Amino acid sequence: MCNFLVDTSDTYFLDDIYRDIERLCERYNGILKKEIIGKSVEGRNIVALRLCNSNKVKASVLLTGGIHAREDFSVMLCMKMIDYYCYYYSKENYLDDYNVKSIVDSIDICFIPVSNPDGLNIVHNGLESSQNYEKLKDMKIWGEDHTYWKANANGVDLNKNFDDGNWDIRLCVPGTDVPCSDRFKGFSPNSEPETRALVDFCNKNSFSMMVSYHCSGNCTFWADSGTHDMFEGLDEKIMNELDEKYIYRKTKISQDPAVYGCGFENWFRAKIKRPAFCIELSPFIEGGKQHEDSLFDELVWKYARSTGLFFAKKARKINEEIYGDVERYAALTK
Repeated sequence: MCNFLVDTSDTYFLDDIYRDIERLCERYNGILKKEIIGKSVEGRNIVALRLCNSNKVKASVLLTGGIHAREDFSVMLCMKMIDYYCYYYSKENYLDDYNVKSIVDSIDICFIPVSNPDGLNIVHNGLESSQNYEKLKDMKIWGEDHTYWKANANGVDLNKNFDDGNWDIRLCVPGTDVPCSDRFKGFSPNSEPETRALVDFCNKNSFSMMVSYHCSGNCTFWADSGTHDMFEGLDEKIMNELDEKYIYRKTKISQDPAVYGCGFENWFRAKIKRPAFCIELSPFIEGGKQHEDSLFDELVWKYARSTGLFFAKKARKINEEIYGDVERYAALTK
């Protein structure tokens, strides 16, 4: 029987995630490397984990979870992919139809499982558990209780805070133009420490592609009108293959930057100038809150477990087709 570390049978608490990060890095110390890329509002570590077979410079893909606090399916997916990919690499086994060792030997897979640790803590343990409780207690919660919390510990929706060039025109739904549980874009672009950590990390690395996991809808946001043309159809080709292979349906190209702007994927396309995909995991549910955590394996893992390997293969191909080698890519994107 396989000895996996990550347990996604029910709620996956933040302390357990940090513990499992250390356990995974200890067990797979030859191929899994940890880097603290920043701190949250409350001083928690924002951790990147890189699955790689050596210190040799290779092309790399970035997979992120937990930007929105209540969407912890995305965190569970990233952590479980790390656990499984490391195990299958060490055993030189296939996961589904993917040769994990061959993929990791040719491209690094980098994960940021919990982009918004303070928000995840609020969802699991309530506003009272936040160091910012005195400020948060008077903020509007768009939903029944703290489990609907989407923002960080400043009441800022991180996926509306990125400086992709559209922050000034990014619309706020009435009532969300002040700090609250979700949809407040912040008082300025890149204002939040979590946002800056992701931006700085991407600027220091030469990622060929980025994937941001969210919930819900079983669909993929893959292009916006402001950046789609620069990829000359490459992003749509990848999206069509994803749509054919997985359940995450292809959406239309986002047209209005006042509506779509300032997400991490939008920033990545605009500033890093490489394709980025936002995958909405699990079936759509009314009210914005995701399904019960105990349904993760049934609703998410069953369908999404190999998506990281799919995107890793596509990122490697992007690097080979467009630039020929990673050193040239790194030089051109600095």
